[in-house]
Amino acid sequence: MRIGIVLLLSMLITGCEFQRQLKEIYEETPNVVTGCHIGDERLSGLLYQERNFLSAKASQRSTMLNQAISAGDHPQTALLLSQPSASASDLQKSLQYFSKQGINPTRDCPGDRYLLLRFTQAKLMLEINQQRGQLQQENQELRKKIEALTQIEQEISRDREIAQ
Repeated sequence: MRIGIVLLLSMLITGCEFQRQLKEIYEETPNVVTGCHIGDERLSGLLYQERNFLSAKASQRSTMLNQAISAGDHPQTALLLSQPSASASDLQKSLQYFSKQGINPTRDCPGDRYLLLRFTQAKLMLEINQQRGQLQQENQELRKKIEALTQIEQEISRDREIAQ
């Protein structure tokens, strides 16, 4: 019993110490980080393009997307493909483009953190679409079963009426 308590206390103390060390490392990171893949100006441009894409007509959207793909602009392509109205295939493509882009999600790289956030959002949207598809399929199967049961009930009711 005492050994268990001692082990538990030592694990708690070690865990707190480990968290403190991680916090110190994270806070001691200098503000001048050269490892950001998406700088502030680039992030601003990406957000501007994203806003334009959302407000554009379908033909303009496809033009913007084709331009991003032909330019080899992985972040922009990924962001445009991962919009809320995107299809499952577009979301899947966006995940491929996100994976081609390097990301440094430290506190000093907000552009990279934004891409990581959108990557996570695209994965979740894809999962939701897949779940929705599964639920629709289950719904269709249940409707078929209900229709079959309704037909059986109607036949039983007819047989009872005839028997009376």
